[in-house]
Amino acid sequence: MNSNERRLKILYMLQSGKRVTSRTLMEEFGISKRTVFRDLQVIQKLGVPVTHYPETGYGVMRDGLIPAIMFTFRELSVIMMGLSFVKSQVDQEMVNDAESVSLKIRSAVPPALQAQMNILESKTRVSPYIHNIKNKSPGGDWFSLCSAFVEKKPVSFDYKDRKGKSSRRTIDPHLLVHYTDHWNVIGFCHDRKALRNFILSGMQNIALKDRPFLRKQEFPDEELLYGRSESNQTVTVMVTPERSFSLLTELPGKILSRSSENGNLMISFLIDDLDFINEWLLQFGRHVTVNGPEELVRKRRRYLEELLKAL
Repeated sequence: MNSNERRLKILYMLQSGKRVTSRTLMEEFGISKRTVFRDLQVIQKLGVPVTHYPETGYGVMRDGLIPAIMFTFRELSVIMMGLSFVKSQVDQEMVNDAESVSLKIRSAVPPALQAQMNILESKTRVSPYIHNIKNKSPGGDWFSLCSAFVEKKPVSFDYKDRKGKSSRRTIDPHLLVHYTDHWNVIGFCHDRKALRNFILSGMQNIALKDRPFLRKQEFPDEELLYGRSESNQTVTVMVTPERSFSLLTELPGKILSRSSENGNLMISFLIDDLDFINEWLLQFGRHVTVNGPEELVRKRRRYLEELLKAL
């Protein structure tokens, strides 16, 4: 990366709305503090009103923002890959929004990049077998939740869980998470006074409240994803090399340890629902051996016996 490309990226970072420290720029581009100051001086000489606060770092005055420069082919490729993922969603509304974004980008880029976009779109497939579902169903009102994140306001909604039980909930939403084929929102539940996980497709009649979040502090991602449940149990499994990557990337629990044993991977993790993890592990077939706890080993054996009886 030459100095002009680096300064352009620094300008984009300054215009992002977040403060950027000199240490961040040094680590991001592998440059010295002196080079950071020199780059910022060059940007200022171009007429960009760079501001600085000792506690938070550098930024740009809102009135001084300049239009973004045209996408490079590499940047456009990243956007197209992201849109391909969104278009693979079950939620038809989200697919339609992705098509709208794609159309707007096409109208803004020159013909040469439009042609490249067409080629990339025709040569990229994400979750191709999703097309077996002829009528896509709503995946949840993700846009209302995005508004709640930005405004830091609670949301109320009618919720139906996987067992068909209905209830009215109010949460402070903190994180949207995509799990293979569906979206979940993790938030602080006002009724339970604890973090809870809700499937978006089970949430109906979402309404933002006028008041701010019940709790002011932010939760670390690890606590949001894995919680601090007192009912968590330690599960230990052995997985073959062929399926270790799939298990690690999809494992719905906090990993405590991992080690190699006779060419296989030994993993210990925390989970609060042994029935769920029992069924989840079956997708790996003979590639996974459950070592503990003994209760899970028994559940696995009983479940397999029931499957055999059903044949």
